[in-house]
Amino acid sequence: MEGVRGNDLNELVLRAIEVYNRYRSPEATAKLVEMEKDGFVIVFEGAFCRSCGVRDYFEDFIYELEDLNGNFRVEIKETEQAGPQSFRVKYVVNSDYSDEEALFREFLQERCLFLKEYLESNACTKDVIKFHFRTWLFERNPKPEK
Repeated sequence: MEGVRGNDLNELVLRAIEVYNRYRSPEATAKLVEMEKDGFVIVFEGAFCRSCGVRDYFEDFIYELEDLNGNFRVEIKETEQAGPQSFRVKYVVNSDYSDEEALFREFLQERCLFLKEYLESNACTKDVIKFHFRTWLFERNPKPEK
């Protein structure tokens, strides 16, 4: 988890919660309840849009967090319903991305694009973005001249 540790992670999670709540509250509101060595626990409360699937709200938090700092990967480890309109979600922070994943995130960030938007785009748009990424990689690492 290079680059994001302890207080840095705590600060990032709190900033992500602020952004998350700005756009999703009162339908869904996130609150940090515990920081752990390898992750954190958030309680989500709200009416939630049941047709969307409640898990989408928990995954959306990951996108907000990773948009703030793309140097690490966060996954949902476990969820439990804490009440009729409340869920306790444990997130785990994994090791750094592979070199290609990190470069792809850098490419998106340089173009003011978000991973969430890329993932939600249609197949044609993804193909175009991947084409531009491959071109960017080639131009970034030109072959040595002989």
